[in-house]
Amino acid sequence: MSLAHPLWSSVTHYPLWHFCGIVLFLVLAVIHRRARSSGVIVLVLWNLTGVILHEAAHLLVGLLLRAQPAAISLLPKRDGNGWRLGSVQFGRITAINAMPVALAPLGLIGLAYWLARHWFSWYAPSLPAMLGLYGCMFVLLYNALPSRQDLRVACTWRSILLYVSLAVVLAVCFLRPHID
Repeated sequence: MSLAHPLWSSVTHYPLWHFCGIVLFLVLAVIHRRARSSGVIVLVLWNLTGVILHEAAHLLVGLLLRAQPAAISLLPKRDGNGWRLGSVQFGRITAINAMPVALAPLGLIGLAYWLARHWFSWYAPSLPAMLGLYGCMFVLLYNALPSRQDLRVACTWRSILLYVSLAVVLAVCFLRPHID
């Protein structure tokens, strides 16, 4: 499926709207960068929605894969020179569930795509609606990025060995009929 949806066709006639949306996205990125060096209150308020989405993704996948969520925190904690804005702790991280739980926020990319596909079935095409869409895309896409801690959990040698082996087996099974 592409974004060639009947409701998108009316929006594509207004390239200025998309230009304004891209400018908004870039301005939000600059503000976000500056918020990181501001005080903790500004940092927390600016990132609250994204932190909730990011940690909720970890929690949801952890529940589905029986990682036994033990604690969730949305309160900022000092972490070296920076701040940890949220965390979810699990009681049962294994080689099987470590990578999906740690990389769960990447699912926000799918949510962003779904939102973009359906946005104009909820809102009439207009500049404010387009700016709202770009604002939501910024929040979802920026917070889909895994943190350093997420990458440390995902990239254990056992998880990498398991998922690389699985990828090789699947590639052989699915590509073999095409090779012969």
